[in-house]
Amino acid sequence: MRKTTKHITFYCVDNDVLDLDFFRENFNPELNYTLFTFNSVQMFMNKLKNDVKDKSFKIVIVDNIVTSRGMNTKTALELLPPIKSIDPDIQVVIFADSENIELKATSSKVKPAAFIKKDSQYFVRLYPLIARLISEYELKKKMNSSKSATFLVLGVFAIAAILFGLGYFFY
Repeated sequence: MRKTTKHITFYCVDNDVLDLDFFRENFNPELNYTLFTFNSVQMFMNKLKNDVKDKSFKIVIVDNIVTSRGMNTKTALELLPPIKSIDPDIQVVIFADSENIELKATSSKVKPAAFIKKDSQYFVRLYPLIARLISEYELKKKMNSSKSATFLVLGVFAIAAILFGLGYFFY
């Protein structure tokens, strides 16, 4: 994975503490990043709400089934809409125990960035996925910047044309 100067914030949500420990110990992309791990959906959502002003690129990695306080069990697909309502630009990657979860997601309007089978090789698939998400994010930012620059140049030309026309009209 290439080094990027952008700071990336990762959130990993999994109520299995051993899985979180494994993730923390083995997650080491060659990036400028911060990793937050949560075994509680409420703690994660509170942190996400607090971080809403932080405009760094954010990626959430969430286990398919997470248990909330009071033993409310939610699927990652159920968490997608509230996550996206807090930050529409956030990318969500779902760890799935099986491949068929993608079929369930096709009916939803809000879709995750990707599903990754949660097995012993998931880091092998996760790092290239993160690299792709970063590339797409940076490309989108460049396109938005070039649109802004185009509008600025067109605005300057329009003002110059109006001033020229007014000058021509009054002289």
